[in-house]
Amino acid sequence: MRFSPLSFVLGLAAASLVPLISRVFRPFAVEATAAGLGMLEDARRIVAEKVETLEDIVAEARARREHLDAEAVTASLEVMAGEASDEPAVAGRARRRTNGGARRRSS
Repeated sequence: MRFSPLSFVLGLAAASLVPLISRVFRPFAVEATAAGLGMLEDARRIVAEKVETLEDIVAEARARREHLDAEAVTASLEVMAGEASDEPAVAGRARRRTNGGARRRSS
């Protein structure tokens, strides 16, 4: 490969400019990264608060559902107890309630 003085000078210039550019842009990169991390932490905090609120709502809904289920069971037991007290206590076989037309004999 042939040696080119122009490419050699360009290489030296790039090698000398890279540290200069990195010294200038490093503080900007650090500040941008710090701002990004701050926004990420804020976003995580906000998401955690929303998740906690949602969990509270779910827990409250479950408690309400259990309360309503318990009320429904109590009401159904009261209705069943009321129906049981309305029916007369019958000992033995129950009487048939027919008009007796089939038993009539012709004389």
